[in-house]
Amino acid sequence: MHFDDILKVIGEFGPYQKRIYFLLCLPILFHSMFELRNAYIMYTPKQMCATIDSPVHLKETASNNSGDSSRYHDQYEYGECSVTIGNNSSNTTSYACSSWSYDKTVFTSTYVSEYNLVCDSALTAAYIQGIIHFGSLTGSFLEGFISDRFGRKRILCGSITLAMVVGTCAAFSPNIYVFTVLGYLQSLSCSFTYSSAFISGLELVGPSKRRWAGILINFFYSTGMILLSGIGYGFRDWKYIQIACSLPLGLFIVYWWIIPESPRWLISQGRYKEAHAIIRTIAKYNKCEDKLFLNQLTDDDDEEPERFKIWHLFSSWSIIVRCVIIWVNWIIISIIYFGFSLNAANLSGNFYLNHLLASLVEFPANAVAFVLLDRIGRKKLFILGMVIGGLCLLLTGVFEHFWPVEIISISFAMVGKFGITIGYAVVYVWSAELFPTGLRSTGLGLGCMFGDLGYIFAPYVLQLTRRVPGYGRVLPLFLFAVLALGVSFLTLLLPETTMESLPETMQIHPEKFESPKDSSQRRISGDKLTVEESLL
Repeated sequence: MHFDDILKVIGEFGPYQKRIYFLLCLPILFHSMFELRNAYIMYTPKQMCATIDSPVHLKETASNNSGDSSRYHDQYEYGECSVTIGNNSSNTTSYACSSWSYDKTVFTSTYVSEYNLVCDSALTAAYIQGIIHFGSLTGSFLEGFISDRFGRKRILCGSITLAMVVGTCAAFSPNIYVFTVLGYLQSLSCSFTYSSAFISGLELVGPSKRRWAGILINFFYSTGMILLSGIGYGFRDWKYIQIACSLPLGLFIVYWWIIPESPRWLISQGRYKEAHAIIRTIAKYNKCEDKLFLNQLTDDDDEEPERFKIWHLFSSWSIIVRCVIIWVNWIIISIIYFGFSLNAANLSGNFYLNHLLASLVEFPANAVAFVLLDRIGRKKLFILGMVIGGLCLLLTGVFEHFWPVEIISISFAMVGKFGITIGYAVVYVWSAELFPTGLRSTGLGLGCMFGDLGYIFAPYVLQLTRRVPGYGRVLPLFLFAVLALGVSFLTLLLPETTMESLPETMQIHPEKFESPKDSSQRRISGDKLTVEESLL
């Protein structure tokens, strides 16, 4: 019998699945902290020159002549990256800064201020963020293959341990190079953690409850963002923030003894005895043992499980087109989602309040996604969210530039974040439903990989705020709006997957030309689904 049919007998989302799902979601609190911590530890405070590269020692002059400061202030024009020295005539000379004094209103110490990653070195901060998040891109690419090969549980527990170790060590890194390498490794491991936890939770529930598994995990992600706002506000030092986001992961090492392997994955690997044991455990805790008959567990034992390789994703043009569209969606929505978070410092208002509001708005967004995911379908909901997000971000840019009324621009920005969050929640569920069990983690991992590519682009988009005069502060918002509206139209070409059983095979069957009624009757009979059948 098909695994989804067994779940309908023993409970699609019973007490056992709820307990395991809750445990799988807890590490996501720290995953979200890590993904958005760069907005805190890589924050660029306002700076002023302290010393300059010239024979004139500005720092000594300014400090040793405080009694006659007016004469020296007439001669020195302090800037963020240089100091202009001159007199009342037109003769002036500019010198580049060699050290800076930083405003400590928002943070007492950031990585940028500690290593002076400003002015000519400003792009270094973007390079560091890009390299670090390239680890997440690498992880998204590798996690699918490794998880489909070695199982969800091993990858989850191993990645949590690695993230805890390297993340804590990064706070004590002696230089930029060590910090970047350790950040890369933590990004790699956090990518493994999220994907394996998400897939494990999704594979543990039946078709009618998949929206629970696909959306509820986002509430934990949003909760982690709120906790990060509190951690940042409380510590205000990048080292303590880094430790607080990494060290508590050690608590989850016990998962090795309490989290089961995905029975759906075990079946796909032909390991039926182990899968049967877990299924019986689920039935026991859900109090459905009397409904589980032996033949339900043995029907598939004589079947050779279908093995998949990555090239099966390119076995037909229809599958290739769908993969390309969903991966483009991942790139665009990640640029917007993470770019908005990193851009919060450029919005009007308080830094911490903006981040807190952007975190809180995700709760109603995820609630709307949860309620409407099955009612109007994945496609319509995704398009609705991206259109709302695009239009509101466009209006945010207009008001920020032409009518800078704080409450209006912040309100439009938060509604825009609301829409983008809906799209981000839907794309995870939708992507996982497009691929068969043997390639589900690989397909979702590749989607996350392209999403990570979008995250890498985000810091460079934000450099427009410093590089483009006049419109630089709002240009990222205009770009986010155009991308959101464009990808919403591209999504029209994707199929709907609402309430479909998860596909088990990539093979194209003649039955795909059946009428919807015949196809529905055949699904009820328990035949395995192909990817193309389930998406027609």
